[in-house]
Amino acid sequence: MDIEPRHLSWTSFAYCGAVLAFSSPAVAQTPSAEDIASARTLGIEGVRLAESGDCAAATAKLEAAEKLYHAPTTLERLGECQVNLGRLVAGTENLNRVVRETLPPNAPAPFVAAQQRAAQLLAVAQPRIGKLRIHVEGAPLDKISATVDGANVPTALFDSGRPTDPGFHEVKATAFGFKAATASVELAAGTESQVSLVLEPDPNAAFPPGSTAPGAQAGGTESATTAVPLSGSTSPNRVPAYVAFGIGGVAAVVGAVSGIMALGTKSSLDNACVNKVCPASSKSDIDALSTRATVSTIGLAVGLAGAVVGTVLFVTARGGSAKAPGAQPLQGRPWLGVGAAGVGGTFE
Repeated sequence: MDIEPRHLSWTSFAYCGAVLAFSSPAVAQTPSAEDIASARTLGIEGVRLAESGDCAAATAKLEAAEKLYHAPTTLERLGECQVNLGRLVAGTENLNRVVRETLPPNAPAPFVAAQQRAAQLLAVAQPRIGKLRIHVEGAPLDKISATVDGANVPTALFDSGRPTDPGFHEVKATAFGFKAATASVELAAGTESQVSLVLEPDPNAAFPPGSTAPGAQAGGTESATTAVPLSGSTSPNRVPAYVAFGIGGVAAVVGAVSGIMALGTKSSLDNACVNKVCPASSKSDIDALSTRATVSTIGLAVGLAGAVVGTVLFVTARGGSAKAPGAQPLQGRPWLGVGAAGVGGTFE
């Protein structure tokens, strides 16, 4: 709907001047003299441009004037220009504001005329607004972001007729972990169109530790998910290895000390026993030598076993889950046998 440009007249300037006569209830605070003077200048320039047919330039002037000082005359002309530019939704909303505004009994005649004319423009423009129904599936509703021509669309408006200007529009939907989906649609004046978008999981999306990849698909099927660490998992548990090293180290020290003592006893016996015949007084040294040799052998064997077991446990250590209440604590103990030794225990 293109409204024919009107010739600039004294009436046009009169209703711009009427802006200064009354304050609208919509104004939150009393404007300054500078704001009023600026609104007057911008309003006159906006009307001049609108009546010359240049609504594109007039809109910026009228919007600025309305922000500085509200008046039905300014807002009515702004809505008219927006409709002429194809911005039917914004234009009709401004015209609706003019129509719904309650004017005081002594309102200037230009205000009354602007309200009457806004009603006439609204009756013609409003039926031309189209409706765009957007449907998005494939991802949780609370994760989806949608836009129409770059403007955000609340998910609450999905699957309902959203008032939209006629013409070409680009609809886009995105969600973290999914590929973006886009569609173009041409909406004819006064008609309704539907756009359906399906978000597909993005296999290349990077997910932070502890999160899962999208799995829910339309129809209840599941897609591949990324591997995530189990909750309660721990770093490699090398405590058993350290216990084995400790036990082996202590045993090795005992074995070494016993061995040194056994060598000293053997040296004394070599001096006392001639031709390997020992006097009766050397019996205690012979018993001590046997005991110390046995302890040394066992200690060194346990030390070697501890080193081997500790090395194996250290290399093969891995993370585990958190212990449940009542789990058995770490237990480790050396064992001795005839001609053999080792480290045994329970490692949780």
